[in-house]
Amino acid sequence: MTLELRSRMLTDPYSTAPAILLFGKTGAGKSTLANMLIGEEKFQTSDGSDSLTQICQSTLININGKEYNLVDTPGIFDTQKPDREVLNEIAQSIVQCCHGISAILYVLAWEKIGREFQDITNETLKFLGQESCRHIIVVFTKCKKEQTEDRVYMENNFNINLKSFMDKVGNRWVISPNLEIFKRQNDPVVERHMDDLKHYIRLMPNLYTTELFDNVRIAREKELQEIESNENKTGLVKTSEKIDAGTVVAKEEVKKKGTCFSLRSEVILANGKRIEASQLSIGDKVFCGEKNGKLIFSEIYAIIHADNQTDTQYQRIDYLKLDGTEGTLRLTPKHHLFVSQGKTIFAEDVRAHETELLLFDGKKLIPVIPHRVTREWELGYTAPFTQSGKIVVDDILCSCYAVAPPYQAIIDFVMISFRLYSWIMPTPECSKEIHPYIRYLKRGQWILEQIDYFNMIIKRS
Repeated sequence: MTLELRSRMLTDPYSTAPAILLFGKTGAGKSTLANMLIGEEKFQTSDGSDSLTQICQSTLININGKEYNLVDTPGIFDTQKPDREVLNEIAQSIVQCCHGISAILYVLAWEKIGREFQDITNETLKFLGQESCRHIIVVFTKCKKEQTEDRVYMENNFNINLKSFMDKVGNRWVISPNLEIFKRQNDPVVERHMDDLKHYIRLMPNLYTTELFDNVRIAREKELQEIESNENKTGLVKTSEKIDAGTVVAKEEVKKKGTCFSLRSEVILANGKRIEASQLSIGDKVFCGEKNGKLIFSEIYAIIHADNQTDTQYQRIDYLKLDGTEGTLRLTPKHHLFVSQGKTIFAEDVRAHETELLLFDGKKLIPVIPHRVTREWELGYTAPFTQSGKIVVDDILCSCYAVAPPYQAIIDFVMISFRLYSWIMPTPECSKEIHPYIRYLKRGQWILEQIDYFNMIIKRS
């Protein structure tokens, strides 16, 4: 049974869970998405242009072992209710979420994205505030079959305004599949999008709090008063400029720090257990390749930096496993990974339908050619180093190194000093800042760059 948030008290046990807020235009499919995420029909849905959700309702949902309040809000720009009345209803409900909001699912009907998109989005961000950009996950609804099945095809149809908005929210997006097209129960396409959405929710940063929203609401009301009284003609421009600030700063910091793996990247331990890279600890032995049919495991001797709050850009590489299921590797563009003949290249140089990577099929490493390569933003990063300098991540053989020109053997030699340093002065606690010794070693990076430069000249001659 759903609950009307207005009537709930702070002593209500449900209110102790952080909220997931469904937000979007009337008729976009918020209630349908909620039911799909829950796995049962709890919210009433409508195919019309008038919103059936006139007041905010919620229900408990468990995602990856954590409890949330899934809050379905009235549609903005409702055909039956004034915008101010709808936004006031949503504002009151946000304030009721006393334990904060973990994620804001911004639901957009693909068929409605046009001239009005920019205006709706601007109003949304002004209402929620610039801090909300770090919590927004865009969910597209009413998409065609090919869009739903192929992420690249979908992205190729993004217009300039949509690309700009996606950049603000870290390129976090999924599709809520049209159930009239994907009718089969437990359809893998539906499950993939819902799994991606749950992963995004789980990786959200510190909660968007009611205090932050209150500050935004007060500032917004003041701005509206100034606009109405013609006292401030430039307030809208200033507000929109501020929206980008937090995300831009975060992205610039990541570019300075270097490169790493996604927190949800999967590695294989010596006991055969698969865990996420975020769970790795110094001393763990992880799978790093095979030789003559024998699997090789190597010890993690350092995690040079890690963080779960910073927007990080990843190269997303999609490939097919032998059983026909889709695999995905996420690592930052300047990270090294292995290709055929044992060479290493930058992740940004991987080409769909062309580059031959090395895939672990459960017994050995075999060649695999990715069918899709894109970029996306995700929260967090981690950079584990193994004794061998190699690590199998998401079943693909990767290097532990990055940024410098990809000469694995030379970097292995240079890293001997760091391995010795880590043995004498172990640093078990991960830091957001890159390890100072690595920063020191990077001073000699120009040597590798010169080698790379002369190699390039030789190849051209």
